[in-house]
Parts: sequence; C-alpha cells; structure tokens
Amino acid sequence: MRPALLCVIMMLVIVSCDTSRMFEKNTPVPIDGWTYEEGQTFTVNISDTTQAYNLYINIRHTTEYNYNNIWILLTTTLPDGNILTDQIELQLAEPTGEWTGNCLDGICFNSILARSNFRFFLPGEHQFTIAQDMRVSPLQGISDVGVRLEKLSI
Repeated sequence: MRPALLCVIMMLVIVSCDTSRMFEKNTPVPIDGWTYEEGQTFTVNISDTTQAYNLYINIRHTTEYNYNNIWILLTTTLPDGNILTDQIELQLAEPTGEWTGNCLDGICFNSILARSNFRFFLPGEHQFTIAQDMRVSPLQGISDVGVRLEKLSI
C-alpha cells in the first residue's frame, strides 16, 4: 500500500510543478455528434505581452473514430474585438493506421501544437473557439476538445 501511495504523491508533485502551463481546459462535445455550429470556447486572460507562448489543441476521441485526422477552425477573438481564424489539420493517426497520442480502453488523447513561439499583442481577455471543419456533421467519435497554453522559457 505504501509504495502505491508514494507513487501517487510523486505524480501529483511532478504534475503540480509544471510552471510553463498557464492555462488548460477541456470541454466535452455532445455525445450524439459534434456539429459545425457547436464550437467550444475558452477564455484566457493575458497580462504579459512580452512573453512567448505555445498553443496546443487537445482532442480526445474513441478508437471508433473513422478518420486519421480532424480539420478544425480555430477562431481567436482579441480584446479589441478583432477576430482571427485559422483552419488547422490535426493528425490523429499514423499512415499505418496506428493512433497517435495516449490510448487506453478505447479512448485516445492528443495534445497537438497548433501555434508555436508566438506573442499576444494586446493584454486582456482572449477567446479561443474550436469548431470541427470536417466534411460530415455531426462528427462521431470525438468526445472532448480543449486548449493548453504554455509559457516558453526564455
């Protein structure tokens, strides 16, 4: 019992020491499928415009997902109201068909770098909205989406 408890405590210490992770949130998508109109929005307050960041898109899907990738629209709403939209392809499987990311009991989790080494030009609330942009709606097999924002070490 003690070795197991010690392992759990060590894992918590390691995870809590991740000082580069500034924000991370995942949101479930509707169980009956993810439609084009059901974008998931995440709000991040940015105060330091001199800091460089990496932005990751988190995708959790089942092994029954029918595709090796997913196309998403990443819409960023800036504090001044300007909107930036990027269409991004995220690879979820190797060409061999083997799933990328971490898979366990029929569920796979991927955290994929979407923007690297960038800066925010305005302080304040930034909204990231992720919408699916595949050729089918509703899209089956995606269970959660999210964003992770990390500070880069200087």
